[in-house]
Parts: sequence; C-alpha cells; structure tokens
Amino acid sequence: MCASMKKKGNNVEEERRKLAPPSMAESQLDELRNMRVLLEEARVISRDLAYHRRAELEAAIGRTLDAVERHIEELRALQG
Repeated sequence: MCASMKKKGNNVEEERRKLAPPSMAESQLDELRNMRVLLEEARVISRDLAYHRRAELEAAIGRTLDAVERHIEELRALQG
C-alpha cells in the first residue's frame, strides 16, 4: 500500500508540473530556441541572394546565432 501511495503521489506532483505555467527561464529558453530555428531558416533562404549581400547577411546571422547559443547555455546553467 505504501508503494502505491508513493506512486500516486509522484503522479500528482507530475500533473502539477504539467499544469503549472512555465517559469520565466523556461519561457526564455523556448523563445531562444524558436529564434535559433528562425535564424537557421533565414540562413538557408539567404543563399538565393547576391554574393556580397549573402556574405553580409550570413555574417550577421552567424553572430546572432552565437549570441543566442550563449544565452541558451547561460539559462541552462542557471536552471541547474
């Protein structure tokens, strides 16, 4: 009986986590991940541009992707 109570208690706790709104860090992490996907899509689309414009845009996208990756890693480190 004790084991089933423990299991039931874990399920209740898990359900609470699912229903609880995401923390600020989780929301930021989701937004950064979405931004990374959009930037990677922009990089693919930029391949149709003229060479000099493509090079500038890809450099800017690369810098931005690096910054997004740094922010993601910082948030992951803060979460534990």
